[in-house]
Amino acid sequence: MEKGLRLTAKDLKELEEEKQRNRQQRMEFVNMYADWLKKTPNKVWSKQQAKYLK
Repeated sequence: MEKGLRLTAKDLKELEEEKQRNRQQRMEFVNMYADWLKKTPNKVWSKQQAKYLK
C-alpha cells in the first residue's frame, strides 16, 4: 500500500504563504473589477458578460 505525501514544516509554510498570496491577488482583482463595473455603463459591461453566458 502506498503511503501519502509527507510534507515538511517548511513545505507547509511555503504552501500557506502561496495560499495567502493567491488570496490577496484574487481580492485585488475582485476590487479592481468592482471599481470598473461601478464606472462603466451597463450597456458596455452587460455585452461582455453576455459573451460568457452563451
